[in-house]
Amino acid sequence: MTRSKTTSTNTRTLLGAALLAALLPAAAWSQQQAGTQFPNNVGQYTGRWSANCADNSAPTLQVRQDTLIAESGKRRVVAREPQTVYSLFGNSPPPAGFDVALVGETGKAGALTFLVHRVSRGQLRGQYITLDTDKPLAGQLGPEMMKLRYWRCNGAERALPPPSEPAAKVPPPPTGSPAALAQGPAMQKAWRAALGSRENERWLVRREGPAPEPQWVTIDGTRYLLHAFCKPHDCYDNNAIALYDQGSGRIYGLVQRNGGNRLVGSPPAALAPQLDKLWREQWRKSN
Repeated sequence: MTRSKTTSTNTRTLLGAALLAALLPAAAWSQQQAGTQFPNNVGQYTGRWSANCADNSAPTLQVRQDTLIAESGKRRVVAREPQTVYSLFGNSPPPAGFDVALVGETGKAGALTFLVHRVSRGQLRGQYITLDTDKPLAGQLGPEMMKLRYWRCNGAERALPPPSEPAAKVPPPPTGSPAALAQGPAMQKAWRAALGSRENERWLVRREGPAPEPQWVTIDGTRYLLHAFCKPHDCYDNNAIALYDQGSGRIYGLVQRNGGNRLVGSPPAALAPQLDKLWREQWRKSN
C-alpha cells in the first residue's frame, strides 16, 4: 500500500512538471531548471508601441500587465500572462542593445514574443520592439508587421526627438526699378486678379491715372512695391493704393471710389491697418 501511494505521488509530480514546462516559455523554463529565479518585470514596459507614434492607424503593439497585443487594421493577436525573459538566446550573446523579451502564450498558435531593444546613437534614442513568433502567428500577422520596429510612444523614453521644422523658403529680394515693376505684366496680372473679372472701370483696372512715384516699403519684414494712383480730374474721391509682393506674386490694395473705401486682394487681417495708413499718407496728407 505504501509503495502504491509513493508511485502515485511521483507520477503526479512528473505530470505537474511536464504541464508547467508546456505552459512556460522555453527560456523561462530553462532558467527555472537551472535554479535561477527572475522577477516578472512586464510592468516596466506597459504602454503603446508603434511603427509611427503620430499615426493612430499605423501597426501597433500594446504591452499590458496581463496581455500582449499586436494589431494592424483587421489583424490582431492577443497573448496572455506575459513574462519577462532575459536568457532567450541561451549561451549565445544577445544582439547589441537587447534589453529583454516579453513572452506570452496564445494557445495552439504558439508564443508571441516582443524583443525589447534600447538604442542611443546620436539623436536616435529610446526603446523599440521587434516581433519574434512561431510560424502560425507570423502568418496571422503578415510579413509587414514582422519586419517593423515599434517605438515606445509613452513614458519618459520615446523613440525619436520631434523632427525639426524645415526652414522656410525665403523669397528672393525684389529686383528691378519700382516704376518698371509697377508697369510690368506681372504686377498688372496680379492686380487684375485681385480686383476680379467684373471690375471694368478703366482708370482702376489699368492704373492709368495720375500717380506718385512707385516706391519700396517694408511691412513686418516683407518688402512690397507701393503704387498709388487715382482717377483723372477726380483724385480726392476716386483713388487707390496697391502693395505688390514680388516674391510671392501676391498683391493687396485699398480702393476709394465715390468716397467709399474697400480692400482688394483679401489682405491678411494684420495688413489691413497698414493699408489704411499708407492710403492716408498718399491721398489725405497732401490734399
